[in-house]
Amino acid sequence: MRDAAICRGCAEARSGTTIIGTKAKQSLHRTAGACRALLLACAALCGAPAHADFEREQDFAIPPQSLATALTAFSEATHIQVVTAAANIDKLPSPGIAHRASAAVALAELLHGTPLLFEVVGADTVVIMAAADTPPAELGALDDVVVIGHGYTRASNTITPADIAAKAPGAPVQTFLDDLPGVNVQNSDPFGLYEYGNSVRVRGFGSEQLGVSLDGVPLDSYDQRDGSPPGRFVDSEDLSTVTIAQGSGDVMMPSYHALGGSVRYFTGDPAGQWNAHAQSSAGSNELLHAYARLDTPAWWAGGPIAAFSASRTRAVQFDNAKADMRVEHAAVKLQQLFASGRATLSYRYGKRNDHDMQSYDAQGHVASYFDLLETPTGDPERDALYYRYWTNSRVDQLLSLRVEQSPANGWLLEALPYYERKRGDGYAGVAPSAAMAQYALATDPDTGVAGRSDIEPYDGSGITERLETLSGDRGGVTLAATWEGRRHTVHFGGWYERYRFSQNRPLYNVDDQGRIETADLPIVDYYDRHFDSDVVQFYVKDGSRWLDDRLLIDLGFKGLHVDRSFDGIPNLDAFERDASEHLRRVDRDLFQPQIGLSYKLTIAHELFANYAENFSAAPRNALGSVTYEPQLAPETSRNVDLGIRRLGDRVNASASFYYIDYDHRILELTVADPYTISDEVYRNVGSVRTYGFELASLWKPQPALRLGATLSFNRSTFRDNYLRYDESAQSAALVAVAGKTVPDTPNLMATVNARYRHGRWSLQGDAKYTGRRYSTAVNDEHVAAYTTVDVAAACELLEPTAHLDSLQLQLQVYNLFDKRYVGYITPAEFVDNDNHGSYFLGAPRALYLGLSADFR
Repeated sequence: MRDAAICRGCAEARSGTTIIGTKAKQSLHRTAGACRALLLACAALCGAPAHADFEREQDFAIPPQSLATALTAFSEATHIQVVTAAANIDKLPSPGIAHRASAAVALAELLHGTPLLFEVVGADTVVIMAAADTPPAELGALDDVVVIGHGYTRASNTITPADIAAKAPGAPVQTFLDDLPGVNVQNSDPFGLYEYGNSVRVRGFGSEQLGVSLDGVPLDSYDQRDGSPPGRFVDSEDLSTVTIAQGSGDVMMPSYHALGGSVRYFTGDPAGQWNAHAQSSAGSNELLHAYARLDTPAWWAGGPIAAFSASRTRAVQFDNAKADMRVEHAAVKLQQLFASGRATLSYRYGKRNDHDMQSYDAQGHVASYFDLLETPTGDPERDALYYRYWTNSRVDQLLSLRVEQSPANGWLLEALPYYERKRGDGYAGVAPSAAMAQYALATDPDTGVAGRSDIEPYDGSGITERLETLSGDRGGVTLAATWEGRRHTVHFGGWYERYRFSQNRPLYNVDDQGRIETADLPIVDYYDRHFDSDVVQFYVKDGSRWLDDRLLIDLGFKGLHVDRSFDGIPNLDAFERDASEHLRRVDRDLFQPQIGLSYKLTIAHELFANYAENFSAAPRNALGSVTYEPQLAPETSRNVDLGIRRLGDRVNASASFYYIDYDHRILELTVADPYTISDEVYRNVGSVRTYGFELASLWKPQPALRLGATLSFNRSTFRDNYLRYDESAQSAALVAVAGKTVPDTPNLMATVNARYRHGRWSLQGDAKYTGRRYSTAVNDEHVAAYTTVDVAAACELLEPTAHLDSLQLQLQVYNLFDKRYVGYITPAEFVDNDNHGSYFLGAPRALYLGLSADFR
């Protein structure tokens, strides 16, 4: 480690200023402003010959402590000299940092909740000063909102959602991923209010194959019934950063289905002082969105700090103005600092109510099999598709307690227990003819059980209606330990989770007023499923630095054990036979290795490479599918990722190349029938080969202008044909998919975006091209390629005052050119009279006007 270097003028100033370095700590004796001016001159004229890299990412393990000692630890870890012109920093707390980040991001986190800011004044020197002492920002200067990961041994990007103007406040959290290379996001509308129309795919991986977490809490999956989509719990305004690894997720990511990348959502910690933020938006399709957040200082001396937030969003469907959609969120975050640690208690609540949306065919025409009515006709057969009968509601709650403790120098221990409670229901109309046919099958001696007393026939009072109830309780804990040495950083830990989930879907008669008669016996019961899952995961990872920290090598592995049991009626076939199933399945792989490296060619250029083996337990719902096969093998993948990055003052760029081999790929297919259920079919379809490349660039030709672009090429193909059971022929049939493209995977995607700021005004535009996507496994149907453009403008209405930080007017326009396109796809095996995919249209042009205010 080098000595801290200061010029004679600074040494003679001797104010209440401290230089924090690896060996030098001196007091200087002039005013903070005078010292800062001298330091700027010093940095320009006599800077130390060594140069620190403020954007290079590294592992930090600095526990919560006093700010003075935290800055000392930061300086020792980064070789960056920290000069402070602020008094009494030893009396200020620092929340610490315990993850991988650049020096600039780490220093900002160490200062979070204090009235201090920092400024880089030389190649290896920063000045810490009170916010009131900072000079006015350069007119129109823009911060980076998408950061190309630096120092990672895999492809990675970090996003700051709050600064992306083209996304309306309240936009679904997954929307921010859509600008990144290799990512395809589909939303039912700009606010994602209908979850069954939302999806995320990364490098050909579906959302059910990605690892996802929220503030470190693993989210089970994106599945709308038994999963935990992040939008259930969090508003986009609450997010501080989103980090995505497009390739293989890290071994530390808790997940039992992450064959591909990982997405980590982080919410902002309490600010530690009185702050308030309010946001309201209105616009197309009767959209009304309101959000508010309040941050508090310590409740008493040395006590906890807190943040409270709440939101409400309401709109109607763009293709049915009578169908309303509502989402409500509430969150509380309490944080208590200790001498060598901190504890963060978080509670999140989400409530959703929606109507099912109209389905379309691959050409964007209304689907004949699911043509929802806006007005009843009086014919019960047709009125079963009256939109008011097709509704969904959910209530989700998530409680977590994150405890971080540093028992000794270089050690950080973390524990994160959590509990999630989910409840929901869904209603749907069923035509009387379908209800009578199903009852007949259940009571026919040849297909069902004659004389059964657990059901009753259709009573002739109009339509019938089914009710699905959902209940889930998920609890677990993640444990982690980090040891930071001179050359090595070692991580080890584990994860345990117990998840109990039930879903029941009976079909009932309705009374003369159209109310469902749940107090009476059902006509049939499509299923009554009860799942119990126990998950254990453990990992070890070592990160070592070599060649003067130019070479980073990550070595690690994880093990996974998933034990599931199923009890109940798995499907309608079993109910007709009055049969129940008791199944147990164990999937495990106790050694999934990963190796990665990054090598710094120059201060701006870096190579990276990664190899990972991944394992995914068979889907939970496979145990209740109509064709469950005990020999269904869990999926495995081998992922190779390599590339080069450039990080500079004006130009950031990356190029990555990847190759993925799947074995035992499980293809989920459905046979859609709105009057029964979508019969889930899970089959191993052999191997799938995926390869491609991704290019990304960010260019700031001047401080007020930022330009960005990405280009992604992906080729995912089946390598083997497979067999399916043909019920009509009562025999196995060959499905010829070898060489065919995996459904819903575009070969080509591209984005272009620009942002400009001048004075109080900011403008932003985003364009996204999504290539052709097949909607069947045999590629006999596809949806066309399309391009959408979003634009936004914002204006600061007032200069900041003593209590008003900002008052901003915002305008967002989605799909500026009103492009008609098919968005969400549920793939099918092939197309015939009984098989077809399910599709939702992308949202047409929409305009939103918002007003936001920040108070202090």
